[in-house]
Amino acid sequence: MIIGFLGAGVMARALAQGLVKGGVAKTNELFCSAPTPGEGQPFLDAFPGARWTADNSDVMKAAGITILAIKPQVFPQALAALKPVSKDKLVLSIAAGMTLAKIRGWLDPSARVVRAMPNTPMQIGQGASAYAGDAGVTASDYELVQRILASSGLAWRVEENQIDAVTALSGSGPAYVFHFIEALTRGGAALGLAPDLALALARQTVLGSAQLAAQSSLAPLELARQVKSPGGTTLAGCAVLEENDALDTLFARCLAAAKDRAQALAGGGK
Repeated sequence: MIIGFLGAGVMARALAQGLVKGGVAKTNELFCSAPTPGEGQPFLDAFPGARWTADNSDVMKAAGITILAIKPQVFPQALAALKPVSKDKLVLSIAAGMTLAKIRGWLDPSARVVRAMPNTPMQIGQGASAYAGDAGVTASDYELVQRILASSGLAWRVEENQIDAVTALSGSGPAYVFHFIEALTRGGAALGLAPDLALALARQTVLGSAQLAAQSSLAPLELARQVKSPGGTTLAGCAVLEENDALDTLFARCLAAAKDRAQALAGGGK
């Protein structure tokens, strides 16, 4: 089966990498579109045997599933041109803020549409994705979408009204983690550590802690309690985070702002 990509950027290549590594697709079953040969070349370099075109319609005509890996701002123009070739086609969108209703409105009424929110760690096979489909999506369609998204990490099916919250948490979440790593690094350097050492310690601490949380049956706060010796250094540091619920409040505001922005995009905001 041909798997098509409208767009050949980072997320398209990350998904394609998972498909190939996971044995879901061969490189010669990948077909991407991009406005210029130069924009499509990184995809072709990464997947020898894949095809490129400047015409989005060529991709949708050939593909068993077409993945919309283009920017939300270009959806109206790009998808309107696909209406004549989207009859009975399966479409998977990975764009923030593009609702099922909006996407269906640009395509043929018979098109089956799924929208997903993956995140950038899928570039290394550690993505977190959630997806929702419209009424016409079949069980076999969902199975295919699950295989595609899970090839680059973990994937969950949710209701569409949860997608904006997913976007705020896991879609935008990698950036929050990167900010946290940077904050740890700056804090360590301020205490006298060499910046390179502070960065290495921060990265490994976050990586190891995330892996421990993933492999443990304990809740995150229970794992935290295991580090907090009475009267110890960790307890003193965490007291700052917990003062007036500072960390919870900060992240609640952070996620709310991201969700609000996703909803604004869905409503046509710029």
